[in-house]
Amino acid sequence: MIYCFMQEYYNPNQSMLELVFALAEEWIAQSDSEIIDATMKELAKLFPDEISADQSKAKVIKYHIVKTPRSLYKTVPNCEPCCPLQRFPIEGFCLAGDYTKQKYLGSMEGAVLSGKLCAQSIVQVLFALFCAAMLL
Repeated sequence: MIYCFMQEYYNPNQSMLELVFALAEEWIAQSDSEIIDATMKELAKLFPDEISADQSKAKVIKYHIVKTPRSLYKTVPNCEPCCPLQRFPIEGFCLAGDYTKQKYLGSMEGAVLSGKLCAQSIVQVLFALFCAAMLL
């Protein structure tokens, strides 16, 4: 799970909490109320002073559950060789995205790291072209 507190919606009497269940195939078939109940139990463990599973502390006023099957891919053993490098075999072509070869597969962190690695690849290509041009 990824927990994201939405600070811009701050209200001293209310607050907003957004949750994402990643790779949650076992939750797709669950009802919304089952998901809310399980979520409240988990949040009560993480924030015992603020949240209780029975909602005697923080209360859920409204919620909206979005289920997107297959929105993320699941990594399985030996799948890494299938991920393309940021510097693609086609000259001058670089890739960025969470699907490329980097250590945080299928995540925002992976996408950011891939973008950084892609930018480094572009700099290396430009540097090599610059050096080649200087030799002419």
